[in-house]
Amino acid sequence: MRYTISYVSTVSPDLSETDIADLMSYVKQHNNFLDITGILIYSDGNFLQVLEGEKETVKILFERIKKDPRHYNIIKMLDKEIKDNAFSKYHSSFTVISGHYSHTELQQFLKKEENYNPEHFKSISYLTQKFMKLL
Repeated sequence: MRYTISYVSTVSPDLSETDIADLMSYVKQHNNFLDITGILIYSDGNFLQVLEGEKETVKILFERIKKDPRHYNIIKMLDKEIKDNAFSKYHSSFTVISGHYSHTELQQFLKKEENYNPEHFKSISYLTQKFMKLL
């Protein structure tokens, strides 16, 4: 069974745009290598990340993420088993999602959460929309 964790966080003020761009590139490559699907979005000093993968891999990765000094005020939105991935691979985006493909997968993720997680959907949708101009 697959597993997902998603969260929002505040970016450390010490991080430059170059640091964030480098992080985005590294995270995309590293998570695809680990067979993690999902997305990392940066916008207006905040990160939104959705991680999907084998339960143990996702949980270990999230523990590392929580200790990373490049962000703080981590708010976990989801932490649960899933039947199917919402994302086909791992995406990362600087500022806002620009690719239609990533946007479509994020929409599918939100639709699944509306159906399977209605008690938290409103909060998840609200936070996600803060990261996207097209939603």
